[in-house]
Amino acid sequence: MEALIHYNQLSVVYGRKTIDFSLLYCDRKTMEIAVLPDSTVIVKAPVQSDIALIEKKIRKQARWILRQLNYFKQFNPKTPDRCYVNGETHLYLGKQYRLKLVEGPENSVKLSRGFFHITCRSEPTPTAAEKLLKQWYSEKAQLQFVESMDRCWQKFKGLDIGQPIHYANAKKMGQPFRQGHSYP
Repeated sequence: MEALIHYNQLSVVYGRKTIDFSLLYCDRKTMEIAVLPDSTVIVKAPVQSDIALIEKKIRKQARWILRQLNYFKQFNPKTPDRCYVNGETHLYLGKQYRLKLVEGPENSVKLSRGFFHITCRSEPTPTAAEKLLKQWYSEKAQLQFVESMDRCWQKFKGLDIGQPIHYANAKKMGQPFRQGHSYP
């Protein structure tokens, strides 16, 4: 229906704020301003529209645009880059747990009393801790998936539907499901 004619990246200053937006010239009669959850602003305008008129309308709608941007910002919490050092917090099933890195007889991760106890055979480094914790998360995710699938699959047992192949094989083999990996 709408044919894209032209595309520009522009910005408008409103008070102390700058509103960056993508301008699309389309085969349409009215102008549309859309604020997306990823904080991008898209303006679709008729093909013959003057840029000054478009900027004027954006300034007129600036309060609404900024309100939408602030609304979406609340759903986008920025997680800081992880360092995998003692005392750093990590999430598991909606709760925060602190890391405790120690040297020990075997590589392992245990969750106990608000801590991820990460034991490394050699000197615990951030790289080793990251590898062990990610492997632990993967194993726990597989267990959560299987339990969740068991609960959901009960609703389909009366129907003449076969069990999903990846789910059945991963459960039977007791291995974590790996995307792109084919099971016999």
